[in-house]
Amino acid sequence: MNNSDIPNHEPVQNGLPYKHCLNCGEELVGPYCHSCGQEAVDKTPTIKGFIMAYLDNSFMWDPQFIRTFWTLISRPGQLTYEYTNGKFLSQEHPLKLNMFLLSIFLMIFIFFGSGDKMANTVQNFTQDERVFAGVQLKMLIKDPEYAKKMEQSPRDTVLLHAPLLLVESFPQYISLIEIKEDTNGEALDKWVAVLPRILIQENVITKDQSGYYRFNKTAKADNNGLELLNSVWTEMTRIISQYFPLLLLLTAPFLSISLKLVQRSSKTPIVNHFIFSLHYISFLEAMMLFIYILHLTIAPSMRIMEILMLGSSCIYLAIAYHKVYATSWIKAVVKSALTSFTYFSILLLMFIVICIMACITIADQIS
Repeated sequence: MNNSDIPNHEPVQNGLPYKHCLNCGEELVGPYCHSCGQEAVDKTPTIKGFIMAYLDNSFMWDPQFIRTFWTLISRPGQLTYEYTNGKFLSQEHPLKLNMFLLSIFLMIFIFFGSGDKMANTVQNFTQDERVFAGVQLKMLIKDPEYAKKMEQSPRDTVLLHAPLLLVESFPQYISLIEIKEDTNGEALDKWVAVLPRILIQENVITKDQSGYYRFNKTAKADNNGLELLNSVWTEMTRIISQYFPLLLLLTAPFLSISLKLVQRSSKTPIVNHFIFSLHYISFLEAMMLFIYILHLTIAPSMRIMEILMLGSSCIYLAIAYHKVYATSWIKAVVKSALTSFTYFSILLLMFIVICIMACITIADQIS
């Protein structure tokens, strides 16, 4: 019997909340369905009941995981729709699914993440020439006397091996003549530039064996600011790594709040928003796992991985919104966009808090 064929769920004399099982549709003769075994409980669980259901079987492997995982990936919103309509037993508990995917991700991150493959670490970021070149110029320009010298210095045309972004960031000092090689931000670019001669005279940029000029990390600019930035980012990485499972799980109630704010006119219980949040975060964890495996194996460009993560998460959320909240496609797209904005604003606030904690820790170490 399909759920659509189930009679209306009128309370029965023995205290059961309805006459037919919400999972398979069989007529109930006791508190547990004799066909599928699901307990006859209210289809909208309490927070306590929801968590206890997870704790009761959190460490038991269920062969339904594969089916649940496939439904999660292939049918956005279907798991939430089924669970909030009383179909509990035919899928993994949302918290269990979430924690299982998170555990797999952490195991792969810990055991297979090598220094060679994890090229985008904070240390490498702050030492990357693409970052350093801009930071060094900014530090030089902060000195009014040196900035004046650069403005008054004669200009030279040179072959430059540096990020093209410098032209947009410092147009008054560096001009573009011709592009030799544009790596689209993946590495240093090769181009013909016009820049102040003083940068060459004082070895801020030096010529390498290929004939191109590159920024010299040992010249002129004080590296204290960059080292401080590196220390703060390293401490933030330590905090995030140490509390990653907790932080990721904490995003579920934040997303629930975002959904509740967007759905202010809806009478949907907050626990249903929470279940939706857990399923959506489980999808994000699956995508993170997939992208990280790609990063460890074929190592596609960072831009491709960013587009893949952002695009898939936005599309998935809109489809899930349409399914779970039974809204039109236009409303689903608009409300999912508003939800994402609210959610990521909260995440940004969390990031700022972590940054402040890292700064306080570094300040204590310095003092």
